[in-house]
Amino acid sequence: MRFSAKEDIIQLTPQWKGPRMSDGRPYVEDKYLVALQKMTLEEVWKPIYLLGYENQFEGDFKLLHDDGRKLIGRAVTCTFAPTRPDLHEVLFGIGAQEGRKGNYNQWVIDALVERDVVVCDMYDKIYKGTFIGGNLTTAIKARTKNGGAVVWGGVRDVEQMLTVPDVQVYYRGVDPTPIREVVMTGYNSATRIGRAIVLPGDIVFGAPGGVLFIPSH
Repeated sequence: MRFSAKEDIIQLTPQWKGPRMSDGRPYVEDKYLVALQKMTLEEVWKPIYLLGYENQFEGDFKLLHDDGRKLIGRAVTCTFAPTRPDLHEVLFGIGAQEGRKGNYNQWVIDALVERDVVVCDMYDKIYKGTFIGGNLTTAIKARTKNGGAVVWGGVRDVEQMLTVPDVQVYYRGVDPTPIREVVMTGYNSATRIGRAIVLPGDIVFGAPGGVLFIPSH
């Protein structure tokens, strides 16, 4: 097993025929991301739905900024599960071999680039399931410029998060506890956000009504 393995990402996204990012994710050009800013959720959703992609939307979120702003970027996915000692030892060992530092959530944020959006399945865990807080939101801003996160779980330090400009976060709940008692079982692999399925490199289209995950191809 490896985390964010380029070969695995390419195998997961064979319908994408264009350029790829250094980690293997499909590279949808910036001009398309800019064009999406002018579209509504329903305008984007309909053609995808008619092509058979019926499980790409989730709307049951709280928003960091409830001011109508959109969150549009390329998905970086991660999947979490409840911890168990033997599995944690194995996964943390793999991360160490790959040169990763800190906790699992730090691994993901350390590798972000401009226009990335973190898509995290924290299995709806809020207490001790706080994927980001103020400091990591600041790190997301520094690395992505105008990105953000979609978290099927918790966040913390919302007051500090609100001071970070040009970042939007969708999340399920708030708790003051730090992230604990979880393992990351997937990184840039297929993941689930509520009713939606997401692949690395999908385009995240976050609007006031919820989040649509657009297949890259």
